[in-house]
Amino acid sequence: MVSRSEGALLTATKEIISTQGIKNLAMIDIADLSQVSRATLYNHFRDKDAVLYSLLSREIIHLFENAPKNPAEILEYFSRAVSADTALAGMRKHDPAMLAMLLMRNDDKIWHAIDAFFINTFGTQTKARIAISWLIAQVLQPLTPEESQAQSSQLLHAYL
Repeated sequence: MVSRSEGALLTATKEIISTQGIKNLAMIDIADLSQVSRATLYNHFRDKDAVLYSLLSREIIHLFENAPKNPAEILEYFSRAVSADTALAGMRKHDPAMLAMLLMRNDDKIWHAIDAFFINTFGTQTKARIAISWLIAQVLQPLTPEESQAQSSQLLHAYL
């Protein structure tokens, strides 16, 4: 369970990323915007990387918890969420190289959780990777809600 101060810190972090990107993100700005003392900030997070990792974890967990149960609706749900995310938009504008690097798959527990969710949803690793690859592309080039609906339906019927 996230404490109220930790939630405020993560919300402030996302807001700063949305408007200024990650390169311009400073711990002092997070504390100030969240109206949480710097001591409290450092009690929760040792540095900016820890804040960012926690924010990413929170966002992924939120997506998983609110995902529809019907596999036919999951792709559109994730597509719309990725395309509309304000922090991703801020990173596309201010930190495109960093965003591309973050999307490179590695051996992190967040990627394992994403893989497991989509394998469970679509039944095979191959189908999961098709869905994940399609969604990663949208982080860099978001879709409109109409495009999300049309493309997710096409992908589902053609490959999944």
